Amino acid sequence: MGYGLKAGVLALAGILVASPAMAASSKCAKADEVTAIQVAAIQQELMVAALTCDQVTNFNAFQTGFSKELRASDAVLEKMFKRVFGGRTGEDQYHAFKTRLANTSSSRSIHDNPGYCHEAADAFAAALTSARPTLAAFVSSVTVHDDSPVNSCDVRVAVNLKGAGAVSDGPAVLPKPKPVDASAAAQQ
Repeated sequence: MGYGLKAGVLALAGILVASPAMAASSKCAKADEVTAIQVAAIQQELMVAALTCDQVTNFNAFQTGFSKELRASDAVLEKMFKRVFGGRTGEDQYHAFKTRLANTSSSRSIHDNPGYCHEAADAFAAALTSARPTLAAFVSSVTVHDDSPVNSCDVRVAVNLKGAGAVSDGPAVLPKPKPVDASAAAQQ
């Protein structure tokens, strides 16, 4: 086999091996994208609260106070959808996601308006304090009720047994104990 052909075969093998990993990572939400998903969900919740809880003044203050961060976050969200689903399909999925968020929020408001309005009032109070937090800090403190369209693939696992069970930045990953054979235990 000639040198050029060997190099071509090796390059193709490298692409075939790397492609699944690259494809999987391109379908994962990055940290700023996870925040953008949270921002969109909370923004839709607050928009519905403006209409169903008589919170228009608070919603307008939220939109005005965070306007620059909201626009930047929305751009990250749209870019993520285009990256994950491709150009036109990504744009369609982006719009469908935002519509689903609004519909889900509206449905929650219809089924428990007093509870919904109470949660919204708490969220507005946290967002509109005199020492206003950043948008990212604010959304990280609010429970999001909607499913994410893209999961984060940022998983950390302990690589040694020292400190296993105290894995930082994520849940502990511990081995499952081997099941005990009841009949063998009874014979001993």
